Amino acid sequence: MYDTIVELCKEKKMYFLQPTLGRDYLPAKLSQGKTWFVYFYVKSPVSGKLQRRRIKVNRYSTKKENLVLARSIIGDINTRLALGWNPLLEGVAPRAGVPLFDALDDYLKVKAKEMRPNSMRSYRSFVGVFREWLCGHGFSDGSSVSLVTKEVATLFMNDMDDRDDVSAITYNNYVRFFGGMFSWMVKKGYLAANPFGGMDKKRKKSAKKRRLLRPAELQQLLSFLRKENPEYLAICLFCYCCFMRPKEIALLRCGDVDLRKQTVSVSGDIAKNGKDSVRTIPDAMVPFIRALDLSDPELYLFGSHRLEKYRFTPGSKPTIGQRIADYWRFVVRPGCGFGDDLQFYSLKDTGITGMLESGVAINLVQQQADHSSVAMTAIYVGKSPVANAELKKSSTLLLENR
Repeated sequence: MYDTIVELCKEKKMYFLQPTLGRDYLPAKLSQGKTWFVYFYVKSPVSGKLQRRRIKVNRYSTKKENLVLARSIIGDINTRLALGWNPLLEGVAPRAGVPLFDALDDYLKVKAKEMRPNSMRSYRSFVGVFREWLCGHGFSDGSSVSLVTKEVATLFMNDMDDRDDVSAITYNNYVRFFGGMFSWMVKKGYLAANPFGGMDKKRKKSAKKRRLLRPAELQQLLSFLRKENPEYLAICLFCYCCFMRPKEIALLRCGDVDLRKQTVSVSGDIAKNGKDSVRTIPDAMVPFIRALDLSDPELYLFGSHRLEKYRFTPGSKPTIGQRIADYWRFVVRPGCGFGDDLQFYSLKDTGITGMLESGVAINLVQQQADHSSVAMTAIYVGKSPVANAELKKSSTLLLENR
């Protein structure tokens, strides 16, 4: 095969793969010690570093014959190296040495041509979570795709399973997505086997226990975040007061907030139901939003900053919903002494329940929550652990006449 490619390249002056001298390989040379051998260096698909290989050449009795043999071997090896040959990749996928993050980007580029924008946001979110996890476990820009083994896939899914914000349904979505993505990588020659192949899905668990925040806990949260992270406090208020989902908050742009009208516009492109909506910013929330930098309408209100994971200031790239959940889990919960039963979504539950209890008409609460029907909003009626004063006075006539 290589002889054919060599001849073709000589005739057409074509080169395939175009490896870089010094980065992907070092040419073969002869070592004339007690034992003669030809040595060369190729890039390891595992470590990403150059690794030495050698071939003994003292098979003949005379120095002249061995020298002729060595020169022939060196010429053949150097030609193959220049064409992209790497003996460390023999028996594995031909593109196993491609950097992992490049392979992930390749997959997203291909899918961007096939999928709708809403679906692509989900794909980018899955890949973003995986990329962040990889960076936290020692993977770098130069790590090859071959490093994603069955063990790595299992460790990643175990970590996802340990998260209290990942339900059985979400877990299964991860298994389905990554199984599909790495199946594509196998077909394209990045890997010899699918590391997520055959991974078991989970049966749907009973709903995780999640309760409302008590007034004292809300005040504790407010005091903590005012000092520690005012931008994240604003994120919490968008959930608590405007009933927005983490993904919707993450994709807000500064221009979506209108403090003069006291509204925030949620585009159908980022909304769960695919419909545009406008949420009201309550008076009490306005000072906290005014403190944010809204000067550039094109920037994402809560940006992603590579060197500062939990910095939520405006940026050209948006933060991700998972990072919002992580900050709650790893910073807010221990900082405020909250238990596992208080989750980020507890803010939305508490806000809707409190608004209904305060006497706001259910259809207005439905509009603010962007629920598809009043029936969905009505689910929150009666969630408060405190007895309702009106209900305490009701149904007394029969008892009084006994």
